[in-house]
Amino acid sequence: MDDGAQEHEVSGNKAATIVFYAGSGCPYTQRVWIGLEEKAIDYQWVDIDIYRKTNTDGDSNPNARGRWLLPMEELKQIYPNFVACSPRGQLPALENGGEKVHDSTVLLEYVHEAFIGPPLLPTSPYARAQVRLWSKHVDLHIVPNYERLLAAHDQETRSLAREDLLRGLSEFQSVMAPLTEGPFFLGDDFSMADMALAPWWQRMCSVLRAYRKFDPTAFPRLQAWFEAVEARPSFAQTSVDPEKLIEDFSYCADPDIEEGTRFRRGKIAGNVSSNNNKGGILSRREDKHLRAGYGRSLRTLSETSSIP
Repeated sequence: MDDGAQEHEVSGNKAATIVFYAGSGCPYTQRVWIGLEEKAIDYQWVDIDIYRKTNTDGDSNPNARGRWLLPMEELKQIYPNFVACSPRGQLPALENGGEKVHDSTVLLEYVHEAFIGPPLLPTSPYARAQVRLWSKHVDLHIVPNYERLLAAHDQETRSLAREDLLRGLSEFQSVMAPLTEGPFFLGDDFSMADMALAPWWQRMCSVLRAYRKFDPTAFPRLQAWFEAVEARPSFAQTSVDPEKLIEDFSYCADPDIEEGTRFRRGKIAGNVSSNNNKGGILSRREDKHLRAGYGRSLRTLSETSSIP
């Protein structure tokens, strides 16, 4: 990439161009985005849209919000540099001086180790193992059940998904440091475990609460935790407007909900300028609030990859 990339001195004093391939509004992207902002490094944001507005038969659906994945061959043609960095078309991905990494949790560990700045993992081997374990727990026992509950149409499936989701959240909450030691997973230290859950908890408290009657008050420790998370600039600068999330997921509303009750806001004021620019590049210094709040709609897929 040679489109005005920001440079940053990494360990070893070797200047490297950092390119962040990301999807506006993607919770996996936000995880790594939080980490990059915590490190306060400069990077290129390359906006990637791995979805298209038509179904596999080519029929346009303006209300679909781009929920059909692009085939890999098409993705390669549109975003060759991104696919070279993430061969399965997974978001997010990062290139640092020729080093190509993808997968959000792997990327958070890479960001922790590759760049100077506040640590994303603790120094104690045991504490570090706990952060890794419970970050994995989020991906195995919380995110899939959130997606199942949101996608389910029948009450039996919803009931089972809700039960599994509540269990996963209860288990996470039970191993958090006591609130007297600090608000975050480890107490005073903000870590990868917090970044792993934060984008999803926001969606539970907005989308899932609006359309599946999720009750966040059942988790008082997580509520106190999220108040502290929201106060961090790294989260505030990367988060999506909750009302925008509710609107983006209006297709998840049950048919018997009146149209007027589905939304909490009026017409969205605008979109990210790069939305019509394939591979549009934004610098870290540009308006991150605009990009987070008015980017492409969020999806509820697991670690997103394109169709092979």
